Amino acid sequence: MWQVWVFLAPLCPICQDYTYYLNALHEQWSAGEEPQVELVGWFPNPTVTEEVIAEFADRYAVEWELARDTIGWSEAVGARFTPEAALVSPDGEVVYRGRVNDLYYALGKHRSTPRSSDLALAVEQALSGLPVEPAETDAIGCPIQNRIPYHRDAGGQRVHLSEFLQLHD
Repeated sequence: MWQVWVFLAPLCPICQDYTYYLNALHEQWSAGEEPQVELVGWFPNPTVTEEVIAEFADRYAVEWELARDTIGWSEAVGARFTPEAALVSPDGEVVYRGRVNDLYYALGKHRSTPRSSDLALAVEQALSGLPVEPAETDAIGCPIQNRIPYHRDAGGQRVHLSEFLQLHD
């Protein structure tokens, strides 16, 4: 199954604003008998507690999975900001990384409505078997400053994302 990972921070106002759009995408992607996309919100800062995540979910009416990033997924996909999204193929390949949409065009500066729905377009292209273009956009948000490093093997080499997903499936 395709997965969309969104990296979040509970106190980031941009993350808070984007829950409206992410909730709508979740509703769209989970409709039907066999959803093709799973949306997961990861909190990369290791100081974020389960209680804080539950409060975030309640406050912003989030019905999709939210969890602490105890694996280092944010580092694995190269996420640098919250919110930042990654579209991960069933094979574990990151085919898109970047913004959800262009609601924010600079820190503290946003439009009344987005003009480009980058994440939704990436998912639509991927589900249609098309190459995802653009494969990367610049996310605007709060920097990820504290995170758990991504898993490395005994020799210190980073484990490929697809291998790691298979081990933890």
